Amino acid sequence: MQYNQTVLTGQRILNTRPEHQQDYLKSLLEAHGAEVVGFPAIEIIDAETTDFHRSLIENIAHYHIALFISSNAVGGAFLYLEGDRLPANLQLGVIGEGTLRTLAEYVDKLDGRLIQAQPYNSEGLLAAPELQQVAGKNIIIFRGQQGRNLLGDELQSRGATVSYCEVYLRVLPDYEADYFAKRTSKQFPTLAIFTSDEGMHNVLSLTSGSSRRKLLEIPWLLISERMRESAVNLGHNGVILIAAQATEEGILQTINQWAGKQAV
Repeated sequence: MQYNQTVLTGQRILNTRPEHQQDYLKSLLEAHGAEVVGFPAIEIIDAETTDFHRSLIENIAHYHIALFISSNAVGGAFLYLEGDRLPANLQLGVIGEGTLRTLAEYVDKLDGRLIQAQPYNSEGLLAAPELQQVAGKNIIIFRGQQGRNLLGDELQSRGATVSYCEVYLRVLPDYEADYFAKRTSKQFPTLAIFTSDEGMHNVLSLTSGSSRRKLLEIPWLLISERMRESAVNLGHNGVILIAAQATEEGILQTINQWAGKQAV
């Protein structure tokens, strides 16, 4: 479905993605008329380098499959890997189109070795045909600290040997106590975008008083049904939208549909 390029005019959208991942979504929303308020809810920093990280460039040859949980996981992994030195038979799995785009920046030839999730989550990746028969295979999962264990646990139950490699940390950004209130004082957002449970928790921990109450009442755009329960448990009592896909384009599509209905 095509949308008028001004369908989001009058909407003020809170973009809580990490700082370095804000620009593309911001440009899409602005192209459709929205005003975007940037308020990164998570800061991404490199994990401390260990001997395991240092040995990756050589030891990656012992693995049959490498899985990347996010774009940040790709960037973190390739602090220690080199695209042209990966074993030719190493299969590479990704969750999401953004992760695939980032991986393509490091690895020239992905044809024949790529494993993709449909839908874009751990469950979708586990449904990929290439991950059904993994008994006896060594699999490495690149992720941030304390990520979900569903993927690794299920692959182990299928007979694989799974190693985790944590290549980045997610931390709470350092804002002044009243920064959110100042950022939204001119006009409060009409919708907030959250792409993780942690992001929701962080933003609420950085707000208080009337700002927090208003935030809990405006519509939230989330990227999975799994996040809905977390939002409700945090006290959100407004409209919840679930992105058509966990991509910038999927987020835009769902917000456009919502805004179009508001205008009728």
